[in-house]
Amino acid sequence: MHQGHTSRVGEMGPELAEVTAAATFVSRLVKTRGFLSEHQLREFRDCLQQSLSEHYHNHWFPETPQKGSGYRCIRINHEMDPIIGRAAGRIGLTSDQLFALLPRELTLWVDPFEVSYRIGEDGSICVLYEADAPAPAAAPSPDPTQNCKNQFTIGGRSTPPKNYLMTVSS
Repeated sequence: MHQGHTSRVGEMGPELAEVTAAATFVSRLVKTRGFLSEHQLREFRDCLQQSLSEHYHNHWFPETPQKGSGYRCIRINHEMDPIIGRAAGRIGLTSDQLFALLPRELTLWVDPFEVSYRIGEDGSICVLYEADAPAPAAAPSPDPTQNCKNQFTIGGRSTPPKNYLMTVSS
């Protein structure tokens, strides 16, 4: 592999769309509630993007996107996520200022092919970025119209729903 080239398998670089989507989203949250200049916002976004890329290095698995999801999760729950805190510190924001600019509870999942978030503990999960995973290099099935995915329909849906962890309490 040439230096400067980033592979989606096993390595990660700042140009990955998922990292860009996450950093841009957090920057926009800061912008809508804040007092920062465009220069400060760009610097914050760039620092956050670089920090996320470094943090996710060797924890990015496109072949199994859920692997490492907890490690890649960005979380604010009355405590600031340290990656966001460091990026804010680079532009001179104090912890109190940062808490004033961001929701008290935010979860951001940055996974291969999807970035989603939830504001609040009971908020809906919203998808920020979604891309199709490349098809695995496998031998074609004898009848492609008869695979499990094509047979799966619920309420007219032609694709299976995303897997989400749900808990039930009584």
